[in-house]
Amino acid sequence: MAKLKKFGNDLLYAILYIVVGALFVIFKAQMLDWLMTAIGVLFIVLGIIDLVQRDLVSGLISIAIGVVIILAGWLFVEIALIVFGVLFIVRGIMLLMASLKPFNLLSILFAALTIVVGVMLIVAKWAVLDWYYIIIGVLFIINGVLGLFGKRLIK
Repeated sequence: MAKLKKFGNDLLYAILYIVVGALFVIFKAQMLDWLMTAIGVLFIVLGIIDLVQRDLVSGLISIAIGVVIILAGWLFVEIALIVFGVLFIVRGIMLLMASLKPFNLLSILFAALTIVVGVMLIVAKWAVLDWYYIIIGVLFIINGVLGLFGKRLIK
C-alpha cells in the first residue's frame, strides 16, 4: 500500500514538473508576472486571515507587502536585472584581464560571453529572460520525464 501511494505521488510530481516546464517554455517571462501576482495575492490573503484573527499589525503589513509586490514587482525585477547586468559586465572584464596575461583563448571567449550577457541583461533584458525561462522549462520537462521512470534530475 505504501509503495502504491509513493508511486502515485511520484507520478503526480512527474506530471506536475512536465506541465510547469511546458508552461515556462510556452509563456517564458510571463510566468514571472504570474508568479509575482500569485505571491502578492498570497500575502493579501494571509493579511486578511490575520485581520480576521484580530492581528491588526501583521495583517496590515502582509496586505501592504502583497499590494507592493503586485504593483511594483516589475520595477524591482527591472532594477535587479540592471544590477545583474552591471555585475556580469564587471565580472567579464575581470575575467578578460585575467585571461590576457597567460593568453588563454577559451577564457577570453568565456569572458567575452559574460560581458555580452551583461550587456544583454541591461539592453534587452526580456529576450534574455525568455531564454532563461525556456532553459528552466526544458530542465523541468526533463526532470518530469525522468521522474516517470523513477529518476530525478532536480531534487
